[in-house]
Amino acid sequence: MMCTSSLLAARVSARLVRACAPIARGPSRASTHRHGYRVRSTDAGVHDLSCAEDDGDAPYVIMRRVRNADVGSLSDVLLSLGASSVSTIDADRGSDEEEEIFSANTFEEESRAEEKTRVWKSCNLAAYFDSHDVARDVIASAEDILGLKLDVEYATAKANDWVEVVKDSFTPTKISEGLFIVPSWCEDVDTSAVNIALEPGIAFGTGEHPTTRLCLRWLQEVLRKEPVDVVVDFGCGSGVLAIGALLLGAKNAVGVDLAKQAVVSSMDNAKLNGVEARLTVFCGDGTDVNTPGANGQADIVVANILIEPVLGLEELFAGYVKPGGRIALSGILYGEQSEKVVALYSKHFDDIVVDHEGGWACISGTRNAVDVVL
Repeated sequence: MMCTSSLLAARVSARLVRACAPIARGPSRASTHRHGYRVRSTDAGVHDLSCAEDDGDAPYVIMRRVRNADVGSLSDVLLSLGASSVSTIDADRGSDEEEEIFSANTFEEESRAEEKTRVWKSCNLAAYFDSHDVARDVIASAEDILGLKLDVEYATAKANDWVEVVKDSFTPTKISEGLFIVPSWCEDVDTSAVNIALEPGIAFGTGEHPTTRLCLRWLQEVLRKEPVDVVVDFGCGSGVLAIGALLLGAKNAVGVDLAKQAVVSSMDNAKLNGVEARLTVFCGDGTDVNTPGANGQADIVVANILIEPVLGLEELFAGYVKPGGRIALSGILYGEQSEKVVALYSKHFDDIVVDHEGGWACISGTRNAVDVVL
């Protein structure tokens, strides 16, 4: 038996060990690579995304026989420090010591929250990274933060194989009335509802975590009230928020992410939902002034990332959102962290609202007329 952790933010304060330099940038309407992703030409020339294709290498690390009491905190630390995804498997699988843990097949949050947090007494964790060099730094930091000594094995798989890994645990998720996230291998739950089809690959965003659900509910509420031209999903992961926005009525969406896997996963998922023509995905840090949605062009910016980037990107986000436009921020713990975000973002955003679920917050507001001084 197996369960998958798809947390989008950390429950611990940990230093980031991965450099956040831009990688490849795209797509626009300039040219096409074999995989079909459009890329933007810059002064440095056309960036090549071919190394990020579906069948490319996916470096990962196996941590053997982790105590069940350490599984949750270790998963969160790994994700906060740069892991693309973390899966948990019974360390005694196939032996006489194997435990069976069944999750109720229901869309109700109460049962999901209760059942999916259960793990076996001893677990093997598999974590995917951009490279083994990044993985080694993250493992060392995780051991230091948690006071653990991990039994680690480094390996490489094909990116496509991750879908097979998550199929056992990724089931349709009800976000709200009329809105579901549905794995690509499942039938739509409710044909009258908005069903976001996902093949998660090794990027974030399967709907299991409260931050994803909070952001999608907020988008659903806003988009049912007013027409929106441009939604920017900053830290797009699997593309679930950008795709959700398009299916809920936005005309166009832009996904921005540092991870090459996220660029590929977002566009693949957009194709599953038939919205690829209206989604542009950039692989980078979002500071390029030519990014669609920058320079006050975005009607909405939604960012489901980490508390430190949220605090550090206030002026960048304020520069994206047009006066009267909206912002929604998550990956933030409800309480002290959300209070810091509200205090900081009150400079450029009015009518701030804090929604929360399961200890996590989604903070939204409306862009005011205060200029951004960079």
